[in-house]
Amino acid sequence: MSVSRAIICLGANTPDAAERLEDAFAMLGSVGSVLRSTRPYPTAPEYAGEDKPYLNQIVELATALSFDGLTEATKKYQTEIRALNTMPGLVNIDVDIVVWNGEVVRPADAAAAYYRQGIAML
Repeated sequence: MSVSRAIICLGANTPDAAERLEDAFAMLGSVGSVLRSTRPYPTAPEYAGEDKPYLNQIVELATALSFDGLTEATKKYQTEIRALNTMPGLVNIDVDIVVWNGEVVRPADAAAAYYRQGIAML
C-alpha cells in the first residue's frame, strides 16, 4: 500500500471557528494519520470582500488515499459543513490541500501570508 503526504490548510472566520477547525482536524484523522500540525492561529483576511479575521491551522497528513480520493473526502466534508452556515459572508470551514507529495498543487494558497505563517510554525 502506497502512502502519500499532504499539507493541508484549514481556515474559518465564524464565531465558532475553533470548533470548526477541531472538527475538520478530526475528519482528517479519519482519512489518514496526522504527522504534525500547528495550533490554530489568527490571520487577517486576504481577499477582497472579506473583513473578518480568520483562524487557520496547517496539518501534515499521511494517507493511503489518492490525491483525487483525498480531494473528494475534504470537499465533501467542506460542502456538508458549509451547508450549515447561517452567517452570510463568513466561511465556516475551508479545507485546502496545498502540497501533495512535495509538489505545490495550490500555488495561490502556498504564496498567501496565512499559509506561510503556518508553515513557519510547523
